Amino acid sequence: MDTGRPLGGRYALERRIGGGGMGAIWRAVDLQLQRHVALKLIASDVVARTPEAHRHFEQEAQAVARLRHPHVVQVHDSGVDGGVPYIVMELLEGEDLETRLTQQGRLSPARVAALVTPVARALAAAHAAGLVHRDLKPANLFLAHVDGEEVVKVLDFGLARSLLPTGAPAQAEGLTGTLRYMSPEQLRADPDLDARADLWSLAVVLYRALTGQFPYGAESVGALLRGAFHPPAVAVSQLVPELGAGGDAFFQRALHPKLEQRFTSARELAAAFVALVEAGRATQAATVLVVDDEPDVEVLMRQRFRRHVRDGVYRFVFARDGEEALEALRQHPDTHAVLCDLNMPRMDGLTFLSRVGEVDPLVKVVIVSAYGDMPNLRTAMNRGAFDFLVKPVDLDDLESTLAKTVRHVAELRRAVRSTEENALLRMFVHGGIVDRVLPLVRGPGGLAGEQVDATVAFLDVADFTAVTRQHPPESALRRLNANFEVILPELESRGGVVDKFLGDAVMAVFQGEGHVSRALDACLAVKQRLQGLAWSGGDASPYAHGVCMGVDTGPVVSGNVGAAGRGRLDHTVLGDVVNTAARLATVAARDQVLVSETLAARLADAFDCRAAGERHLPGPGGQPLGVREVVARHGSQSASSEDATAEQVAPAVLEAPAPAPRPGAFTAKGPT
Repeated sequence: MDTGRPLGGRYALERRIGGGGMGAIWRAVDLQLQRHVALKLIASDVVARTPEAHRHFEQEAQAVARLRHPHVVQVHDSGVDGGVPYIVMELLEGEDLETRLTQQGRLSPARVAALVTPVARALAAAHAAGLVHRDLKPANLFLAHVDGEEVVKVLDFGLARSLLPTGAPAQAEGLTGTLRYMSPEQLRADPDLDARADLWSLAVVLYRALTGQFPYGAESVGALLRGAFHPPAVAVSQLVPELGAGGDAFFQRALHPKLEQRFTSARELAAAFVALVEAGRATQAATVLVVDDEPDVEVLMRQRFRRHVRDGVYRFVFARDGEEALEALRQHPDTHAVLCDLNMPRMDGLTFLSRVGEVDPLVKVVIVSAYGDMPNLRTAMNRGAFDFLVKPVDLDDLESTLAKTVRHVAELRRAVRSTEENALLRMFVHGGIVDRVLPLVRGPGGLAGEQVDATVAFLDVADFTAVTRQHPPESALRRLNANFEVILPELESRGGVVDKFLGDAVMAVFQGEGHVSRALDACLAVKQRLQGLAWSGGDASPYAHGVCMGVDTGPVVSGNVGAAGRGRLDHTVLGDVVNTAARLATVAARDQVLVSETLAARLADAFDCRAAGERHLPGPGGQPLGVREVVARHGSQSASSEDATAEQVAPAVLEAPAPAPRPGAFTAKGPT
């Protein structure tokens, strides 16, 4: 490779930093943006002899670019130079999990638990986007150093496969992946492969990280394919006793040859593993790291705390200086307290204090030094030391200080777990709702509602009920969620709060300054995004359904509804505005945003609206209502080109006539 000529006229190669027989990864400089990047190249001879390699390369760039997830390596650019394709990615500093396992052999359950959650989040994002990785292994899990912390990044989506229906029958592609991590269905080259193949691979990664070996050998592959063998060959409890029978049950499920017996999602698998490790932690001794270059210190600690060790209260780990101590913390991420001397060879206590947060921000350090070294003790406290002891150490003081420190760290960890659980809760309850509900339920009269001025929008994926009859459940849900992945960012970026999902519809509430305009801007943006995706993906695209939208504004009742005595409440808004918006959505054509004539008159200065006739809205009375379609904001590009380009953008989506009212369509979704 000629490193003197900028690749693609923009990227100057500096040095090779990785790769194999298929190609190489280079450290390069983006001359346009003046930043370092990682540049992945396919070897020219591979392109010549393996035409599929070029397709896989393009597929990887497109797949990763779609995800934009903090635990997936980010793609900046891609192209072809002299017949050689390349991908430009963020440059990561650190090492992959394969390298770490080769060096260390195995990791503690706590360390593995810290790894599985970010990997599961990345996989969940990929699966939600309709992608299965198909080559998950330690070499494709990178442990990057980012702002002083270790961040897991999933690499190499070159073998990723779309799970979204394309309209064509699935085709077998032959054996793809890395043999020791491939699920039985991958080994069979099953064309109907789904996300559960990645969960199998993740389980193999976990088993190897915990035990230092694979759950089954190459000699077991035939029996695995025949259904005569259920891995692992050696129960994990025999190799990692602290996981116990719960660990055996976890891997019996995670590595079940039958798909339906496995975990159903990456998040479920990760949650089960973390709960398994946490349950073991509750009965485990607190780990204390002692850092001192005096050999007598280890003897003293073991003698003084022999009863605590025997009773399972403490477990001691020893290091001779700061460098050994940092490595010990990486090996034992469940460490509670560190007793650290100040004066040591290679790395002293003050330097160790300045770096300990890079490895574990929760662990607390107690400094031990001579009374005459008070200036350094003050410096240590300013650098974040939790407490200090002076030599000669009073052993009773040591015991009480250690107990206090361990107790404090245990409370910190419980608080962090609570915060993480709250973050998970916000996946199911929008943060805007949580922020509004908490002050209400904490204060007096927490269940008394309030009247607020708001705009309500209903967005209904058109005619989706037919999909649930024509596709398997998992396929139908992926197709629906693909639409929601597009719809929600447009709503939330304009201040909308997703109140609830109602089958294949979503209800959003906008409050505050300009809430009407923001709601309509969001609906028009959803329309434009889905039309573009439908046009590029064709009639078989999950986005080709279009969306029917109804919007209304005015006073609504906001509050908590449900049965507090049964521990079940939902926060929502009620009133005529909600009913009208919902009913307008049921009579809207695909990609129409309907509002009442009354509201359209208020919008005349800002939005282009065109007459849509009278519609008989579902519900009591059934009186016809004059409605108008919101087309675009005044002066926007879409407003000037709407009529001229409608047929060119997505004919299959845009040309459908306005449907007759669907009197039964809304009965399961909201008020009638």
